[in-house]
Amino acid sequence: MKLASLSVLTVLLASATNMAVAEDSGNVNIWNWSYNIGENTVADFEKDTGLKTNYVEFDSNELQEARLLAGNTGFDASIVVSYYVPRMAKAGALQKIDHSKIPNWVKQNHARLEKLATLDPNNDYAYPYIEISIGIGYNKQKIEEIFGKDYVVDSWDFLFKKENSDKLKQCGIAIIDSPIEVISAVQHYLGKDPTSQKKQDFEEARKILTTLASNTAYFQSNRYVTDLASGEICAAIGYSGDIIQSRHLSAHGKNKFDIEYVIPKEGSIFWFDSWTVPKGAKNYDNAMKWFDWLLDPKNASKLSNEMGYILPVDEAIANLSDELKNNPSINLSEEKLKTMYFMQPTPAKTTRITNNVWNAMKIDSAKVAD
Repeated sequence: MKLASLSVLTVLLASATNMAVAEDSGNVNIWNWSYNIGENTVADFEKDTGLKTNYVEFDSNELQEARLLAGNTGFDASIVVSYYVPRMAKAGALQKIDHSKIPNWVKQNHARLEKLATLDPNNDYAYPYIEISIGIGYNKQKIEEIFGKDYVVDSWDFLFKKENSDKLKQCGIAIIDSPIEVISAVQHYLGKDPTSQKKQDFEEARKILTTLASNTAYFQSNRYVTDLASGEICAAIGYSGDIIQSRHLSAHGKNKFDIEYVIPKEGSIFWFDSWTVPKGAKNYDNAMKWFDWLLDPKNASKLSNEMGYILPVDEAIANLSDELKNNPSINLSEEKLKTMYFMQPTPAKTTRITNNVWNAMKIDSAKVAD
């Protein structure tokens, strides 16, 4: 969950208001997370359908949630992170999706639809766009230099054990600056409930993260992609597709490091960026055409290969590049899914606890480092 500054969010909100076009049967107004689309996706959609697309990006789930709850967004289709969907639907901020108007609906991966249906019964209000997980990205050459060629990165202990992070400090560790997601991953590793509302249940996670943070170069949710590719850092807790993008950058860069992504054997967390229809959408049928176009296996596989995130369409998964198809931490098997925690709606009290743990971790880690 990547956050923007208040000034940037204000500009984005104003832009969204100004750019959305309503009540024109030839338009579809789309609101998506930043960098969450292919380079030519919108242009290809317009060419194939003849529709004009007003495409706007946002950088904060919190800002988007507030706007959806306020109503009258001016958008016909909007991405909502899967664990926000129940709250948005209950508040009346979303319209139901008419499956009958989406011929390619039946081509989705059934297991993923069922998983989302645990939050959105019958997939009434949302469907999975891309599957996102958190795991470990690392520079294979630099890790071999430190731990030897026979060392296998397959456990969170690679980062969570002090003797390991002490060694990794010399080549650089980065962590995404997302309290709820990182702490949920640690709680899952510890076998504890990520949505607990008891402060004491997060104490062990705080200790693990404080030790790791004392050896961490920075917490940031974008920079690590290029730094991992260039060799500025050697290990990161990051998003699956981001690390695949880092791998591509490195392959075309000066040093050509082997960047790997792994979901540890203890499992991790995952969720979907999900397409929804905001309440008051003026071009509902055109939103259905947008959804249907994205679910076309040809378009879905092309987008998956470009972005590094899986679009859960069965035929598209079968036609993934070998790089994605053969990576068990990207193309998750049914067995791997059993080790994963599917992100759930977070109670307000849990959010306060995780934010406090995150802030305390950063303060205490500075003392440890000193």
